[in-house]
Amino acid sequence: MNDTEFILGRLEKIAANLEEIVSILAPEQAAIYVDASQQVNFIGMEDAMGILDGFGKNSASEMIGKTDYILVYDARKKLLIDGEAYVPAGYLVMKSDYGLKGLDESDISAVMAELRSRICTLALGQYRIQSYRLG
Repeated sequence: MNDTEFILGRLEKIAANLEEIVSILAPEQAAIYVDASQQVNFIGMEDAMGILDGFGKNSASEMIGKTDYILVYDARKKLLIDGEAYVPAGYLVMKSDYGLKGLDESDISAVMAELRSRICTLALGQYRIQSYRLG
């Protein structure tokens, strides 16, 4: 075995290990979760189901525009301001297709674009918070 074959063999092993690491870090089916500190997280389906279970009877949802994506949130965290409803954090976004489904890579970029178009800044006295506008 010459040096080139040895190097190519090592590179193939590194590439295989890297693919495995990426598949662990970025699951094929995921959900988007905006946590209490308003950080956007990509989580696996098992974690998403745990969050949904945590909402319990207080779970509420709405479709995001005319897409197949659904925003699920704890209704106790909804803010009503001047007749408008907002959710500042603690919501989950998944695909609605005869039940809740995970998002794949192409869905995630579409969801992020939809979310950006519906996020607004609320001024509450001296404080400003980003919130998803319901409705």
